[in-house]
Parts: sequence; structure tokens; C-alpha cells
Amino acid sequence: MRLGIVTDCVHFKNSDGKVGTETHILLKQLESLAVYFKTVTICCPFTEYDKDVVASYYSLNNIEFVPVPNVGGNSFFEKLTLLKTIPKWWRAFKKMDRITDLVYQRFPNNLNIPGFFYFYFKKKKVFATYTGTWNNYKREPVTYRFQKKMLQKYFRGPVWAYLEHDSPNDRIHKGFSPSYHQSVWDEESEFVNKRLEKLYHPSPKDLKLISVGTFNKNKNQQLILDACLILKKKDIPFTLTLVGDGPLKKTYEQFIKANNLETAIFIAGKKTAEELRLLYRKNDFVVQAPIREGFGKVPIEGFFHGLVPVLSNVSLAKSITLNGQRGFVFKSDSVTDLVTICTEIYQNKYSLSNVILAGREFAKSQTLESWALEYVNTVQQFYR
Repeated sequence: MRLGIVTDCVHFKNSDGKVGTETHILLKQLESLAVYFKTVTICCPFTEYDKDVVASYYSLNNIEFVPVPNVGGNSFFEKLTLLKTIPKWWRAFKKMDRITDLVYQRFPNNLNIPGFFYFYFKKKKVFATYTGTWNNYKREPVTYRFQKKMLQKYFRGPVWAYLEHDSPNDRIHKGFSPSYHQSVWDEESEFVNKRLEKLYHPSPKDLKLISVGTFNKNKNQQLILDACLILKKKDIPFTLTLVGDGPLKKTYEQFIKANNLETAIFIAGKKTAEELRLLYRKNDFVVQAPIREGFGKVPIEGFFHGLVPVLSNVSLAKSITLNGQRGFVFKSDSVTDLVTICTEIYQNKYSLSNVILAGREFAKSQTLESWALEYVNTVQQFYR
């Protein structure tokens, strides 16, 4: 079969004509899915190439692209531009309908709202993923709730969402967002064994923490920084590596400098997948403090490397950590709660080797291979 994919993930062509994106994990997912299809056509926005971006590039020969303009935003002018772009999107959808047998739509985004109606009235075979928070939340954009309602009531095909429990709607499936191949799990076994050996030495050690994500209010790295300041005052040795970039980078840099934390907290910037793997190996705990989260990719990546997640109690955090068996959760608005957990870990109050092994076992079910195969088998059965 020929697969079409509609996504708002921004792409570009480099000077050699290779197509790439900064969304490294999505590229891996789409290539894993492409293995099962004769051709894959990705309809997505394209921008000018910037040589300074940290990019990943497609390597499979059966993937091609239908570019659309990169538009969006909240201002009146940006919304007006969005409306003017719909005819171009419509022409792209028409082409996708002509050259594909099945369309995969990734929600939520502006592009797939008209895309939903186009392929609905064309009676196209479709399936979808909703990559945001499935449960409604305070101050959620109206367009997000609208898209969830469309998927629940009117979408023709299977839908995957980040659910804590199975849905009563047999068309809505509990899904996850993979980052790694099975081969990565195998490759990391040596490093995980070394990590486990280290745990048997009872002498006090630094808490080696890592947090990965865009520096913005929702990812809430400030709460982690505040907790680290208290750890310093309690004379608990630690290091924190912040991986990413974003609007709050300067604020975080100023906080680190003002509190003399330069020797304990490091801003690593954006990293490729391979660079991030090396950082995971050097650390022991993944600390994430989002205010809301669809699916936490970072703690799952941590499991592959034998890291222990310490997560704010939002969305799927308790499910990911299995209520303490695979990691720890803290109150999402409580610096004190995070400090307490870190302090207890430092004081050896938990059997971390059991936690690590449980996380590693769980990671086996979270590979790119298992994700792609589940999608393909489910879609084939649905349209049988």
C-alpha cells in the first residue's frame, strides 16, 4: 500500500538537497512506519534551511514530500494568513488523495482540521494519533478540544491517544511515543550493568540529574532549579544537566549565576540523538516537572539507559513509574516534595537496582519496532 502522512512538523532541505527536521524522534517514527509501505508521502510545512540547526535527515528511498507553507500563530494577521493558506492545503490534500491508499493524520494542529474534512468527505481510509493531552484541561485551546471531539465522534479510522486506561470506544487505542529501536536497548545493556554495579558501593555519591525539554513555562524547569538551590543549602552534592533551548534560557542562566550554581548546573543546549545518549549514560536520574504533558518521551528514553525517572504528577506519570516501582512522582507544584524525594534517594532509602531493572523491562515494550507493528496490524484489521 501507499501511505500518506499529514503533519505540522517543520521540514527543510539542506544544501545537498537532503530533507531533514529538528524533530528527531518523529523522523525515526515515520521511517519505522515506512518500512511496511511501498511508498510514503509526507505532507508537511517547509522552511528555509538554517545551517545552525541540529537536524536529522531521512535515509529511506521510498519517502517523498508534498510541501505546504509554514503558517500559524495567535495574532490577527497570523490567523488571516492561515485562512489564506487553506486553498494551498486543499490542493496538497487533493494530491495526497490521488497518490496514496491510506492517510495517517497527526493531531492536534491547524493543518489537519481542514484535512479531517477533506479526507472525511472523500471517504479515504485514515488513521490518526493525538499527540497532546487527551483529557481536557483548564485554559486548553478551543481548537484542541474541537479536534479531540472530531476524533472521538466522527473520525473514520483508528485513533491512538496517550491514555492512562483503555478507552470504552473500541476505535480509540492507548498509545505511546517511542524514541529508540530494540538495538538501542541491547547496546545499553553494558552501561546499565555498570550502573547497577555502582549502586552496590554504599559511600555517598553525587545525585546526577538530567532534564530534557524546551525551556518554557509548561516544562517548568524553574521548579527543578529551585529544588537544586535547596539541595545545595542542605549540602547534598548534585549535578543537573539541562538539555534544550527556549525563551526562558536567559532567565535560567541568570538564576544559576545569581545563586553561584555554575559548578553544579549546566545548560547543554540542543543535542542530537547520539549526543543525548551520551549524556544519559553520564547521569542517573531523569527529572521532569511539566505542568501538563501528553506523553513523557524523556523518562521512557531514560528507562532504556537505566536512569530512574523523577516526575511531576501529571498525566501519565504514575502509569509510567508504576506507582513507585519504576520511578518516583512529586506534586507538580511542590518544590519541597521534589527536594524530599531527592534527599531520600541520596540517603539510600530506596532499592534503586530493582527500580532500574523494572524500568528496563518496561522499555522493551516501548520500541519503534513494536509501535510501528501495532499501528500496521491494527489498521489492516480495521479495514479488512
